Amino acid sequence: MGRKQTTSDILDAESPVIEPGSQQRYARVIGPRGNHQHEVEFTDGTRTLVTLQPKFRHLVWVKRGHYVIVDPSAGTTTEKVGGEIIHVLFPKHIKTLEQSGQWPTEFSQKKQQEMSDECDDDHSDNDGSDNDDDLFVNNNRPVMYDTDSSSSDEE
Repeated sequence: MGRKQTTSDILDAESPVIEPGSQQRYARVIGPRGNHQHEVEFTDGTRTLVTLQPKFRHLVWVKRGHYVIVDPSAGTTTEKVGGEIIHVLFPKHIKTLEQSGQWPTEFSQKKQQEMSDECDDDHSDNDGSDNDDDLFVNNNRPVMYDTDSSSSDEE
């Protein structure tokens, strides 16, 4: 009888400290592109399209902003695909890599910069101004103005 794998099974099966091999690199996911393919950005700023390994396809979700380990030499069956995601890094993996000093400083700086940008945006929204430009505009509904009916009431 087979047993269903879970993300905890994957985490327990592998060592808590994950180090990339000689050709493997750390990457940050920019976004999904369909058919189990994701666009990633490496530490040097280059972007490429990679595929998700079949063993991860039904177990973990890879979303924008997640960190992964990519093997550029594995799974390159077409010229458009530049590698394969061989491991998805969870927050506990990133924490242990940061503590051991193996986490790339480029990703640490980007994460801190993104967090500070979010904090700046939060503080700018709370300055007490009533700005209608911040409101959501639904473009799927026609805009109705009461200017015509208000002018007829005054006459």
